[in-house]
Amino acid sequence: MVRITPKDIAKITGGKLVSGKGDAPATGFSIDSRTISPGDIFIAVKGRHFDGHDFIGEALEKGASGLILQKDPGEGIHGKATHVMLVDDTQEAMGRVASWIRRRVDIPVICITGTNGKTTVKDLLSHVLSSRYKVLGSRRSYNNIIGLSLTLFDLDPSHEVAVLEVGTNHPGEIPKLAGIAGPNIAVITNIGDGHLEAFEDREGVFAEKISLLEFLPETGMVFLNKDDSLLARASVRGVTRKFYGISRGSDFLISDVSRKENGYEFRLNGERYFTPLEGEHNVHNAAVSAAVAVYFGISPEEIRMSFQTVSPPAMRLEKVEAEEITFINDSYNANPDSFERALDVLESVPGSRVKGVVAGDMMELGERSDEFHRMIGRSIHERGIDFLITLGGRAWHMAEGALDSGMAVSKVLRAQTHEDAAEMVREMAAPGAVVLLKGSREARMEEVLKCFTISCTH
Repeated sequence: MVRITPKDIAKITGGKLVSGKGDAPATGFSIDSRTISPGDIFIAVKGRHFDGHDFIGEALEKGASGLILQKDPGEGIHGKATHVMLVDDTQEAMGRVASWIRRRVDIPVICITGTNGKTTVKDLLSHVLSSRYKVLGSRRSYNNIIGLSLTLFDLDPSHEVAVLEVGTNHPGEIPKLAGIAGPNIAVITNIGDGHLEAFEDREGVFAEKISLLEFLPETGMVFLNKDDSLLARASVRGVTRKFYGISRGSDFLISDVSRKENGYEFRLNGERYFTPLEGEHNVHNAAVSAAVAVYFGISPEEIRMSFQTVSPPAMRLEKVEAEEITFINDSYNANPDSFERALDVLESVPGSRVKGVVAGDMMELGERSDEFHRMIGRSIHERGIDFLITLGGRAWHMAEGALDSGMAVSKVLRAQTHEDAAEMVREMAAPGAVVLLKGSREARMEEVLKCFTISCTH
C-alpha cells in the first residue's frame, strides 16, 4: 500500500490525534475487528445495525496499532493503542484517505456504474486486463463509500490499472464516489428501475449515473450502452464517447448472438467471442469488457482466452445442484429489470423440466413498488412457469399478479420463513426441476439453499 502515517491521516481527515507514539506508517486498514492484522489501523464505522466502536477492544487484542473513531473511547484505550484519532465522521474520513492514496498513484482508473451489470463487468474486465497488467479491482461488490475506500486502501505503486465499481441509492452519491476515485474512463451499463424511492423515475436514475462523466478529464473516455434509450441520447461534452450494442451506429457493434450449451457466442466488430455466463444480457457485459480491453491494447485472441476462464459472480445466476434440483441462485439483489432477465434465463432452460420461482421482496421501488411486483407476477405466469413461492410482504404482490393473470391457486404459495420456502420447493419441484431464487439483498434468498445439501457448479 501507499506509505501513510498517522500524522498524514490526521491532516487529511481534519481529525484530532488525541494520543500517539511515534509516526510509523500504517500497514493496512480494516473496519472489521475479526480481520485485523498486527499494525493495521481500525476504523470504527457506524452502520444501521452495528457500531464499530463496540469492537475497539477486540481490534486492539488482534494487534491494531491505531484507531480512527467518532467518539473518544476514554483514557483506558489511549494507553493501549499506539494512535487514537478522532474525526467527525469515520466514513467521510475513509473517503478522504482513499482519495489521497489514489492521487499518489498515477494510473488509469476505470469506474463502472449502471442499474444492472456493474459487478459482472467489473469482474470480467479485471479478469481480462489481468492477462497483461497488474490490476486493482473492487473487492466483491464494494461500490459505496466504504467499499470504494477499502479497495483504494490496497492501491500501491506496482498497480498499472484500477477497475472500480460505483453504485448509488440516493442522489449525490455518484459524484461523491467519483470525486474520490478520480476516473479516467467510465462505463455505464444501463438505466433501469432501481432505487426509485430516492430517484422517483428512470430520468432521475439517469441524471445520477451520468454525473460520473463530470469527473472525467478532457482526455477521458466513456463507454455507453447504445441499446439503452436514455444512454443512447446522452449528451457528452469534453470527453470521447464510445457506444456498444446491437443498434446501428454503435462503435462496438454486437452481432450474430447465439445460445450455446454453456453460454453465448457473439461477434463484436466482426471478432467472434464466447462468454460462459448465463443470460443473453451478459453478452452486453462481455462486449463492453472486450471493448475496453481493446482500448488497453489487449488482442481479440487474448480476450477470447481470458473469457474461457471466467466464473460467474457469486449469487448472480449461479447454478447450484441440490437434491436433484437445479437452483439458479440470483439472490444478490433484485429490481424489475434484473428480475425479468433472470426469468429469461429460467425460461431458456431446455427440456420439459418443472420450473419454479422462489421470490423475495424487491426493495426501494418507491410508490410503484406494488405495481412492479405485480408485473413480475404476471410475467411469471405468462412465461409458463410451473409454480411461484413468495417470501415477504412486498413479494406477495407478485402472487397477486400471477393469480390475477390466471395462474392456478394451487401453484402459488406464500412462505413465512426461508425454511418454509425450502419445504415448499421440495413439495412442488420434481427431480430435475429448475428453481430461480431472486430477491433484494435484504431478503437473503440464498438462505433457502442452506436448507439443502448443496454442491456448486458453474
